[in-house]
Amino acid sequence: MKLQYPKIPMSTDEVPLQMVYPYIDLPPRPKLFKGIRDTQEPMPENVRPKGSPRNTLYLGSVEWADSPMHTRFDSYYLNPRGSYWLLWIGYQDENTWNLKWTWHLYAYCKKQGVDEKTAATYLLLDAWTSERDKVGLDHYFLIDEEGMLSIGDITEIARRVWWRTL
Repeated sequence: MKLQYPKIPMSTDEVPLQMVYPYIDLPPRPKLFKGIRDTQEPMPENVRPKGSPRNTLYLGSVEWADSPMHTRFDSYYLNPRGSYWLLWIGYQDENTWNLKWTWHLYAYCKKQGVDEKTAATYLLLDAWTSERDKVGLDHYFLIDEEGMLSIGDITEIARRVWWRTL
């Protein structure tokens, strides 16, 4: 599968419509399914990927842009690997001269017969919740682009993370 790079909006005309979305139903959470944020509990070394992911599915991009000195732009990718679902963040590293594309393993979980959409939904929800609780992650500033997860899906995941409507 060819890697899909996110489109970073450079003008207000390019930003997806940020509007109020009605509550939508997320897929039911499978029993015993729990996404684990890699920085909280690192993936075991014997199954941890050694390089960048292959066969990724682009989920969408969100941005935290409170000020020019405080920005974060995350593009999320789902990757099936062996008996695991892996959630990656892909981004251009502004600390390198050529803005090299960089991968960061964000979260993982056992597949347990869970489909792509459900895995993507709950990996992102669980990772954001963990980061909110452990390091105080605030709600993103805007959704830059949808992928497999629609703007409505991302909005609903965020509602459940930051407004606790589970």
